[in-house]
Amino acid sequence: MTVNGLNVDTARIGQGMYEIICEKGDEAIVAFGMIPKWAIDMAEVAIREKVIELAAKRIQCTPEELKPHIDEPLMKDTLQPILHHITLGIYDAAAKAGKLVV
Repeated sequence: MTVNGLNVDTARIGQGMYEIICEKGDEAIVAFGMIPKWAIDMAEVAIREKVIELAAKRIQCTPEELKPHIDEPLMKDTLQPILHHITLGIYDAAAKAGKLVV
């Protein structure tokens, strides 16, 4: 998917997130149509940092130099659809593994 000029492979990230969720023993939560909060929080932090890194690279500065100037509403508008599609990727991975009850 593409959001604000960023091309993100949300299906692949979702698959990886599902594997991490299974390693932590929380696959039953996903099976019943929910995602553990820690998983979404982890994904949000990682994606936020990557977006900042890529934006800083575009304008040729460091992420630390850019952070005070981040447009938080734009960041939220960028992160929300990415996280939504990652969630769908997690559910898809669970379905392919035959572990989605809902």
